[in-house]
Amino acid sequence: MNYLLLFTKRSFLFIAGLLFACVLTAQSGSDPAKQVDNILQKVENLTRKAAYDSAISLSNQALIISKEKMYRSGEANSYDKLAEIMLLNGRMTEVNKYDSLLLPLAGQLKDTNLLINAYNRHGVYCMEKGRNKEAEQSYLLALNMGLDKRQSGKTAEVYSNLGSNYLATGDKDKAIDWFFKALRLYEINNNETGQGETYSNISSVYYLMGKVSDAISYQKKSIELREKTNDQSGLVITNVNIGQLYILKDSFPLAFQHLKQSVQYAERINNPKLKGSAYSGMSAYYSRTKDFPAALDWQSKAIKLFEETDNKPLLSRLYVAAGNLANATKDSLKAVEYYSKALSLAILLNNKENISNANEKLSAFYQSRNDPDKAFQYYKKHILYRDSIAATSTGARIEEIRAKYETEKKDNEIARLNTEQRIRELEIEKQKAVIAGNTLEAKQKENEIKLLSQQRELQQAAFLKSQEELERQSLLAKNNEQALQLSQQELKLTNQEKELREKELKAQKLFRNILIAGAVLLALFAGILFNRYKLKKKLEQQNQLLSIRNDISRNLHDDIGASLSNINILNELTKRNVANPEKASSYLSKAGDDIQRISESLSDIVWNINPQYDDLDNLFIRMKRYAADMLDGKEIAANLVFPADNEKISMPMDQRRDFYLIFKEAVNNLAKYSKATAATIEVRSDDQQIHLKVADNGKGFDSKSIRMGNGVQNMKQRAQKWNSDLQVESVPGKGTTILLTMKVNV
Repeated sequence: MNYLLLFTKRSFLFIAGLLFACVLTAQSGSDPAKQVDNILQKVENLTRKAAYDSAISLSNQALIISKEKMYRSGEANSYDKLAEIMLLNGRMTEVNKYDSLLLPLAGQLKDTNLLINAYNRHGVYCMEKGRNKEAEQSYLLALNMGLDKRQSGKTAEVYSNLGSNYLATGDKDKAIDWFFKALRLYEINNNETGQGETYSNISSVYYLMGKVSDAISYQKKSIELREKTNDQSGLVITNVNIGQLYILKDSFPLAFQHLKQSVQYAERINNPKLKGSAYSGMSAYYSRTKDFPAALDWQSKAIKLFEETDNKPLLSRLYVAAGNLANATKDSLKAVEYYSKALSLAILLNNKENISNANEKLSAFYQSRNDPDKAFQYYKKHILYRDSIAATSTGARIEEIRAKYETEKKDNEIARLNTEQRIRELEIEKQKAVIAGNTLEAKQKENEIKLLSQQRELQQAAFLKSQEELERQSLLAKNNEQALQLSQQELKLTNQEKELREKELKAQKLFRNILIAGAVLLALFAGILFNRYKLKKKLEQQNQLLSIRNDISRNLHDDIGASLSNINILNELTKRNVANPEKASSYLSKAGDDIQRISESLSDIVWNINPQYDDLDNLFIRMKRYAADMLDGKEIAANLVFPADNEKISMPMDQRRDFYLIFKEAVNNLAKYSKATAATIEVRSDDQQIHLKVADNGKGFDSKSIRMGNGVQNMKQRAQKWNSDLQVESVPGKGTTILLTMKVNV
């Protein structure tokens, strides 16, 4: 029933807003500025009443009129209102969208107030996204635009936001300092809404210090002011905070009462961020009362809302709580997932408090799972960050700030009371003098009263005047400096322009004399170069193609042609020895070997000319396969060592072929003649060089007394072709080692 009434009320306000816009359009059509300003004033009133739908509708109406009438100030103010309403509703993406449209307009209009609003909201947006350094810069930029000197309610708002930003990164000292600065200004400006928010923020600092009673005291002050001003959004947060504080005090009935109230406020406002905070508070309650399934359900709903709005600072804390609940419900995989997410976000945000907390929870989790190594690893990190926090933030510093604030407040109050008391005393003395007929004394007392009153007013006026004078002098100095710079730049530009004109005249005369001749020569030269370039390219392509053809022809003639002739002879011998099966079988076996060799040679030729195999990874795969086939057939244990896949090396086609043939000949000789039981084949690369080692534990030979065969000679010739070093080392009975170092020609 309550939701129905709320819907009806919002619908009524929405329709009323449209009707109001129509009336304004009819009444003020002749003056677009007045028409838009009247609509925006109505938007301001609706926003205070939390009638956001109607406020958005009217803001869009003002925006349309401003664009149609080219009223840029109205357009900028419409964007400002829309961004502010979206901020109140927690729709941060739309806040950023409208502020992006506002900033260029505000800059063109030189509207400092609009720029301050945009920078302040951008700071809030960056905080939501966990970009705390960028948020700090935006807030300081807003203050540096004269806001810090104004000491207004807006100044206090930015102070408070700066405090929240430092609190989000775990810097409690700076946070409490800015919060008390904000509180002073809110009190001076009699802004009870701002005071309520700041009391709640100060409470959060005392909670993080472990001073729960102080934190509750500040939250009570916040609730009192927020109820007085009907700040429903603020009441959601304050009730969540005080509910969790009562949980720490084991005051569960009071805790549940406040948390339930926060959920009711949040669902009535329908703000995702506020609902997520309220749901998280209920999760904390059910967690402490040991109803873990209910706690996890509330926490999951909260996390879903904050993930949708990408609120990283809150998520970094909620993931830890969700991990605790998953652990309590025996879902260890979910627990580790939540803890890991929490730690990753805390590191991203550089929030030492949250990093320490997440490491502590992970340490306890692995300790309970009998994994002491991981538990100790996370515990060390927890201690490291905990000590870091203790070294940079102390309770004494925060208490000092609070005491300073209270002292200043009391001193100001005492001074004001003393002045007022003295004025009252003088009033009484004046009346006594009048009654006694002492006109002169009465006149003297009256003069003293006027003097005190004037002195009080003059002190305030002098302070304001000194601020104005300082600002005026600062602006004058800046203007003078800018004017001087401009005049210097203008003089410099004038001289440069004069010199340029003189140079241009000379250049034009020279240019006219050589233009025609130069153009003709350039065209002729370009034509010659282009023809030569095309001819050179054509010759290079023909030579390359001819080289490939000659290479293929030579391989086919020398290797495959000879093998085919041998197969033909063996085939003829087989026919002649049909009557002798043993001889015929021997000839057929040799012919089969030659056919196998021809197949391999053809495969090598096709593989070598295919450009897709230019990458040496493919060469190494082929080399491994060949070595494994050859050595396994001879029952030789092979140790193959090749570069890792991520070592990208390339060779030209012909160099790659020679390298492969050297390797192939070395492995073939090893398999045929070494009688080895084990072999090592190693390929490695460094500094544009590739190294090949083929070693065995076979019978070896005396290189001095035995003449090298054609295979070794071919290997050496191929190595010399590329200026490479090939060494054959062998000792009888101790095996043979072939070493090749080849520089890669890229």
